[in-house]
Amino acid sequence: MLLFNETKKVTSQQAWCFSGPPVEEGEWSIRLLAGTLSGLWYDVQVPASRTLLLNGTGFITINWGRGTAYQVKFDALDKHYTAVYPAAGRYDLLIKGEVHLITEFDSLGADSLKGEIKAFRNLTAIEVLNLAGSWVSGDIVSLPASLQQLSLQETLVHGDLAAIGRFPLLKKLDLSGTLVNGYSGTLLPDWANGIELKLRDLHLTADDIDELLNDLAATTTDNGKLDIGGLNGRRTSNSNLACTALAARGWTIICVVGHATFGSADISFGDQNARFEEEAA
Repeated sequence: MLLFNETKKVTSQQAWCFSGPPVEEGEWSIRLLAGTLSGLWYDVQVPASRTLLLNGTGFITINWGRGTAYQVKFDALDKHYTAVYPAAGRYDLLIKGEVHLITEFDSLGADSLKGEIKAFRNLTAIEVLNLAGSWVSGDIVSLPASLQQLSLQETLVHGDLAAIGRFPLLKKLDLSGTLVNGYSGTLLPDWANGIELKLRDLHLTADDIDELLNDLAATTTDNGKLDIGGLNGRRTSNSNLACTALAARGWTIICVVGHATFGSADISFGDQNARFEEEAA
């Protein structure tokens, strides 16, 4: 039996959809599922299409801001969903339904996507969130703790870097070039071995970096990679012991020095030796 007594069809996005009469605000009058993703929009300058890569289970309704909506049935496969915008303007993106079952949301580098990242607060099962290159903003502390891969590079998000301690399942993080600024220190989770943390160009101070390295050394995570190069400060001898401990556990650390690029080598800091990559300031 078909839901809503409607016609089932396969769209060009290769996902099951259900077509039917939309009501005001693009909501379905027969089936309204709890949960909403709202607060994002496309700022379209010239007529063009926009595409999202989504994954999950359950049903959601997507309203692309053009006055109509359609419903998608997920089947735990990565699929692309596309809308064509025939004119310039602001188009609000509204996703309703079982958003708590969405596991992946990728804006595919759309620089016209804007809004607050708190829009994702109801996506409590999301594992992969990629908004890199967009104009989204907001505090990273508002994101769900379920995240495993988070890519926000070159966006307007902000907050205390210590918020990464809220993500115990994290495997890959890129906050490079964002407005995240400062690290107040926290008890970091024992992340899975091999975690990748890319934190370039955050204008972190020497104290921030020393504290981050010391907190990482206090975890049991091995074979990770930390990139704190670019526009960040230089670490000091206060993190010598941490660097030595992390290097012994297989970590690769890319950080800034003030005078030369050494590549991968044994560099002496005070009376300690740590193996990691360094780059000129």
